[in-house]
This record gives sequence, C-alpha cells and structure tokens, in this order.
Amino acid sequence: MKTVPLLPIAAVALPALLAGCAATTDPSPPPVEILLVVNGGENSLTVVPIDSLRPTRKIFFGSWPGRSEAVAARGRTAVVTGGESDVVFVVDLRSETHTATIALPPGSHPTGAVLINESVAYVTNRGNNTATRIDLATGDTASLAVGQYPIDVAVARGRVFVVNANLGPCDDGPTCPLGPSWITVIDPITNARVAGGDSIPLPEPGSARSAAVGGDGLIYVVNVGDPDSSLPGRLSIVDPIRREEVGSFGGFGELPVGLATDGGERLFVTSLRDGLMEFNTRTRRVVRGAGAGVLVNNAITAGVDSHGRVYAIETGDCLSGSVGRLRMFRSDLTEARSILTGECPTDATVVLVTTAEEQADPL
Repeated sequence: MKTVPLLPIAAVALPALLAGCAATTDPSPPPVEILLVVNGGENSLTVVPIDSLRPTRKIFFGSWPGRSEAVAARGRTAVVTGGESDVVFVVDLRSETHTATIALPPGSHPTGAVLINESVAYVTNRGNNTATRIDLATGDTASLAVGQYPIDVAVARGRVFVVNANLGPCDDGPTCPLGPSWITVIDPITNARVAGGDSIPLPEPGSARSAAVGGDGLIYVVNVGDPDSSLPGRLSIVDPIRREEVGSFGGFGELPVGLATDGGERLFVTSLRDGLMEFNTRTRRVVRGAGAGVLVNNAITAGVDSHGRVYAIETGDCLSGSVGRLRMFRSDLTEARSILTGECPTDATVVLVTTAEEQADPL
C-alpha cells in the first residue's frame, strides 16, 4: 500500500485563511470635491468638478417665479432656496439629480440655508420673518418666528444662528436698513430659541448679509452698511459660546456681500465694488481691503476648496439676463482659469461628496 504524505498544517490552513479574507466587494471610490453655483436667473445649479475630468453640468429646477437664491450642501445632499417661489429644491449630488421640491407657506421667500446633517436643513424666510426646519426625507416642515428680514443662517457649537438683516420698505427702493442687525439662536433639537440669551446684537452699520463659521469656530458676519447714509460695510465676529459680538472691523468699503473661509485662518470677503478681499482670523488683520482687492467684477460670492484655491463668482448684469462667470484663483490669488456659469449667479459653495452610505451626523 502506497502511503500519501501529510501536508503541513500551515500549508493547508493558509490558502483557506486567505480565501476567507478575500474582499467580496470592490472598495468604495474616494469622496469627490465639487463646486456648486446657483444660477438665480434660470433656476439652475451648476456643478463644477474639482480635480476631475468630468465635465461641468447643470441641474435645472423648472420654471418658477423669482430667482433661486442660496445653496447649502453636506455629504451627498444639497438644498437650494427658491426665494419668491416659496419652495426649497433638494438635490442628490451623487446622481446629480433634482429629487424633491418642498413647498413653504405663501410669502415665505426662503433666502438662506444650512444643513444640520444630510437629512435636516434650516432655511430663513425673509418674507414672513421665520426660520423653517425641514426633514428632507419626509418633506415635513416646522417654522418659528425669528427677527426682522432673516437673510442667512449658520451652524456652530450645536446651535443654529439666524442672521436678521433688519430691512424694511423704503421710499427709494424695495428695502432699506431699519437699524442694527442681530442674530437669533435656535436649538435644532427642540426647534426653539435657546434659553438664557437667544439674541445677539450686531452694532452699526446694519444690513447684515452673509455668515460663515471660521476655522477658529467663531462666526463671521459681513454687514453691507448703507451707502446712502455713508455707512461703509463692516465685519462682525461672534462667539457662539458667549453669544456676543467680540470684534468688529472696517476697511471693506461699500457693498461687501459675501464670505468664504478656507477652514483655517483665511477669510475672503466679496464685494460688488471692491472685488475679492481677505481677512486673517488669527491676526485679526485686513490683508486685502477696499482698494486693494483682487479685481472681480460684481463679486457676489466665493468658495474655497481643500487645496486653498478660491472660486469667485461674477454675477453679471441680472437685469439683462447675461450669464455669470466663475473665476478660479490659486492660493496666492493669481488667476488660473475662468468659466461661464449661468444666468445671474447668486450663491456658491464647495462640498466633499461622499460616495458610500454613511450614518447621518448627529445634531
């Protein structure tokens, strides 16, 4: 009888072990960074891939009265406020499709937006002086009263900060400053104003416009001011824990309207008159102020990517229906390229789009 030699245990076990550890599915592709630009004149969203060979494309929302105004994005989800159309558009950024239109009460005129996580958003409604919490999965909404003419919103330290511009009707235009602006603070879990200090005053010049959370965790608010009263714009710094303004800086001329942060110490201010300006949040110094900004015509807003590149948006002439332009600058603010966006761009943001299902962020 022929004897068959026994193989070593390791020789038998190792292939089986390796077979058991073999991947059964391909790894998920890495997140993709994109720039989103709202084109208010045509109610569309321009999607600009960053560091990708994919082409730029547009997502259209259909024919609605008024102009789309603001965009907020997180993970795979984006929301766009419809302004006078009293709706909010929801976009899936993975499939790049418009997935839902959520109606708000007539006269709401939603303006600013922020995402708490990928399924909950807050929008500010300048038409009826409210802020609305939206469940994006169900379309359920819950509103509460805030201040006069709420125009933007930010999230910091687990709280929602609504920027009230304090504008009202005037004789020589649709709106004029009624006095200093202020911030209303909301607890997103209870959807109610926080106890022990739900209002943060912002001193003159008023007409607060945009808010952004800096890399230091503080909230920065640009105040347009009132050119008719010779009140130039200012930058307010708000501590979200102390709930008070802790700094105020001038030097941004008239009509500063937008803010963008690089997540570090650079804060960019866009102006319809002075182009792209810069403030350093660490030194609290105006690096590029009025008269020294990078030339960008009618700079309405900006975004900053993870490489420190700055995307400034030229809004064009919204009355004539002309298209806007995206101007891309390297981190040293030398221009790299420019592309056309859509008719009358109004807002922009940079987002890292997740490519695999992830658990929603806690409130």
